[in-house]
Amino acid sequence: MGDWQKLNQATEQLLKQAAIIAQEQRKHLKIDQKKDRTLVTNVDRDIEVFLREQLDKLTPGAGVYGEEYGHSPATEAGYWVIDPIDGTSNFAYGQPLWGITAAYLYGGRIVSGVIHLPEVGETYTAVDGFGAYKNAEPIPIVAPGIIESTELVAHADSQVKYRKQTPGKMRHIGAFVVESSFVATQRYRALITGTIKLYDCAAGIIICRESGCEARYLTGEPFDESRHQGPDYCDPFYLGPKGSNFPFGSVF
Repeated sequence: MGDWQKLNQATEQLLKQAAIIAQEQRKHLKIDQKKDRTLVTNVDRDIEVFLREQLDKLTPGAGVYGEEYGHSPATEAGYWVIDPIDGTSNFAYGQPLWGITAAYLYGGRIVSGVIHLPEVGETYTAVDGFGAYKNAEPIPIVAPGIIESTELVAHADSQVKYRKQTPGKMRHIGAFVVESSFVATQRYRALITGTIKLYDCAAGIIICRESGCEARYLTGEPFDESRHQGPDYCDPFYLGPKGSNFPFGSVF
């Protein structure tokens, strides 16, 4: 087992460097469309190259999965999941709600995660068993209990179809890093997502876990990141307070 706190600090510094590069390169932005019709820019690609090179220096030989340049399996040195720009459409059209994220898994479990939101001026970090932090200040533990009808709940994928009313008022930002950070700080009471991959959500999951939230599949089973160390989508899941009134098992 490594020193996850030192690794977390080094990851945070790398993401802040990457953000400076991204904001500078935004002046020379080129937008393309992938086969799945999502957007990608030259900045996404350049930032992922930078992060892959730098993270390999921190954990030589570790596997890595990034949005733009694919997947290599976990090794004894661990496994990185990275999204160079989460919220690419927001980034491409001048909106501030985007971020850079990286998480490290060891033994099939997320042990370190960082989310940096450059234009919001917020950085979120978490290490397994050591709490979650926003701009180096501890994030208060999220109170368990129901989701009130007046509280905001992020529906991070509009493609998921529900057959039963879910609690709260629906919101959609288009950047999981922002939405999960807002759950950790209770700007959103909870989050529900559908078609998403581990590189999008791993850092947000550990930050919310360390803030007292839980991650559960919509069936009600606990989220298991070891099932998703590969190119497939994660099963739809809930991220929010424990003991909520979310209708697990009956929403599809």
